[in-house]
Amino acid sequence: MYKLALILTVLVYFVAGRPQGGEQPEPYEYQYEVKDPEKELFFDKNEIGDAAGKVTGKYSVWLPDGRLMTVEYSVNGESGYVPKVSFDTTNPLG
Repeated sequence: MYKLALILTVLVYFVAGRPQGGEQPEPYEYQYEVKDPEKELFFDKNEIGDAAGKVTGKYSVWLPDGRLMTVEYSVNGESGYVPKVSFDTTNPLG
């Protein structure tokens, strides 16, 4: 009985651990924003993924020195994560 349980456990491990092929990425979109002027806190993010697997997005963070750092990015196949960083002195809480 012990050997049968061991064989079944090993079999389940290998079948569940195999890469799943043929699955297409599902399109999605999400966003959020946190803004608290009293605590001088601001950050946001939005991201979109399409059925081809390409992801584009942007996130921003208000830095302690008063600048707003924004990172726009894309992820597409072999190119990997490609960011573009910019800074703005506009107060996002104003």
